[in-house]
Amino acid sequence: MNCKAVIRFIGRRMDRWKNFTREFGEVSHYRDTSIEDMETALVRYKGGEVILSKEYWDEGIAIIYLNHPEKKNAISGKMMVDLRKCLTELESFKAGKAVILTSKGDNFCSGGDLDFARASGTPQEGFFMSTIMHNVLKKFRKLPLVSVSLIHGPTLGGGAELSVFPDFLLAADNVKLGFVQGKLGIMTPWGGTTRLRQIMGERKALQLLLASKVFSAEEGLQLGLVSKIVNTTSRLDEALDYVRQLTIHHSSIVRAYKTVTSHYDEEQFDKSLMLERELFHPMWGSELNKKALDKNIKHVNVKNDVNR
Repeated sequence: MNCKAVIRFIGRRMDRWKNFTREFGEVSHYRDTSIEDMETALVRYKGGEVILSKEYWDEGIAIIYLNHPEKKNAISGKMMVDLRKCLTELESFKAGKAVILTSKGDNFCSGGDLDFARASGTPQEGFFMSTIMHNVLKKFRKLPLVSVSLIHGPTLGGGAELSVFPDFLLAADNVKLGFVQGKLGIMTPWGGTTRLRQIMGERKALQLLLASKVFSAEEGLQLGLVSKIVNTTSRLDEALDYVRQLTIHHSSIVRAYKTVTSHYDEEQFDKSLMLERELFHPMWGSELNKKALDKNIKHVNVKNDVNR
């Protein structure tokens, strides 16, 4: 390709990008904000914590715990920043082989903290939140560690998004899993659409997201989302056994395999996350979103929605 052809190609790409940003409402000054400034904006929304446990560090296994049990482990702005710090620390875990993402309390995660949602309901803060969580989950995906999510109880909305980003999903037999964001007048803010498309394919992912259904661990297994069903009481022991079977080789072997598999088709994954971010942020704090929040519900009536 000669110089003139290269210039024409770049010009066409720039024109396409301009059309894209006009169509999906990108606001340029959002992009000018650094990750650090976005974190500063989010950390003001307190509540809960995310803990990095090193109890099994000598085996090359890390455990990340969500800890906000008084709100069913709903994610606050502070917890998003905490989670990013945990992953940054894991990037230097050179002898590491695996990480388990789980939680304290009676369930994995009921999604975003609705008090946080009400207080931060502007497109700008929606963009900050989405950008930070995309950054967090991309860091998670890029870790050279086998990753497992261990979920139990109601795992809804953003909690469902978090649950599918690791390589494997272990669900306790009391799980109620649901991508119910549509019922809150928004789409997936944290990359769930992109990840589901990657795991399930276009049709199944679209059907799952549009249905907003809450389903059991067994149904999740049939859908191909759940890797294994574990007992609620012994879930952590079973998860550790599962991870140990996946990490029998030297850390250099485990990390090499994980690095290659997680980087496959990375460019397309990033583009899809960017599109998801652009489509989501105008919905945050919209009239539709506010009306859903004003109903004072926590996502759905789980009891009536399961197996429906």
